[in-house]
Formats: sequence, C-alpha cells, structure tokens
Amino acid sequence: MLLAGLTGCGGPKPGGTVSVASPDFFGFGDYLARQLVAGRGGGAGNGERIILTSMVNLDNLQETSAFGRTLTEALSTCLFRYGFQVAEVRKAQAVFIRDQEGELLLSRDAALLAKGQQVQGIVSGTYSLTPTTVIVNVRLLAAGSQDVLSVAGMELQRTHNINYLLAGDGSLVDGRLSVYER
Repeated sequence: MLLAGLTGCGGPKPGGTVSVASPDFFGFGDYLARQLVAGRGGGAGNGERIILTSMVNLDNLQETSAFGRTLTEALSTCLFRYGFQVAEVRKAQAVFIRDQEGELLLSRDAALLAKGQQVQGIVSGTYSLTPTTVIVNVRLLAAGSQDVLSVAGMELQRTHNINYLLAGDGSLVDGRLSVYER
C-alpha cells in the first residue's frame, strides 16, 4: 500500500492501492498522468492537443459524480503541466453535456470529434466502487481511430471526502474519517 507522497503534480510510482491521509486529487491526477505519459514511451505531451471527458461510473456509463468530475479536472491540470494542450470541450457537439454530470463522450465517431476540436487524443475513464475502494481506469485514445495509445489505473482507499464526492447528496457518507479529517 502506498502512503501520502501524493502532492501537487508529483506522485508515487505506479502499483498498489493509493491510501492517503486526505484526498489529494492533484496527486491522483499526477499519478494517472505519469502512467499515461510512460505508456506513450516516456515522452511528455510535446504540444499534443487532447480533450478529456468526465470519468464515468462503470456500472452506468452515462453517470458521473463530483468525484469523477474532480478527478478529471485534476488529471487535466497535470497533463497540461506535462506538455499536452488541453482543449475545452464543454462546447463540443460530439460530447453530451448534462447539468451536474459533466462531459460524457457519447459519440462513437471519434474522428468527427477530433476534426471538430482539432485534437489528436481523447482521454476517457471509468471508476468502479467496492465497499472500501474506488478503482479508476483511464485511456488515452487516438482521436481519429479510437486506438488505445496508453492506459492508467489506480485503486483509492475510500474516505469520508471521497464518499461525499461520490454521493453528491451525502448519502454515501458513512462516518469514516481519514486521518486528516479527524
């Protein structure tokens, strides 16, 4: 199990369950960004233009949460710092946007999206819930072909704050507190 060390856009080496004193979404974002960069052969973005869609619940691909949106925003920040040009997609026609849910990639025609947004890559991801963890999987896809260019993943220990972001209405908040929250 990995402990702390997730700060800013600098995180631990891939592998294991990430357990922290308090959720550090920029650390989580960096952890995923480093894996995506390494999967591309270790080179940074070098100005490659990408878009990110909100991470969705694997059990319902049309559903996200504050957790999914927050993690996507943190990943976007870190990928930008690694040299990717991050295009804003909240206006894209090939992306379905629902209030309180974020950007959900519904179009299966990635070539159309890539042309309309002039991007080379699309980052999409899912999360799955277990009783004690959240499993996150992210893919960097070639915009024109939907080929998988790189993947990243991690498993996070659930905390009061993560449960709160997952629920949105506080219904998943179970009273367990992280070390930081106590």
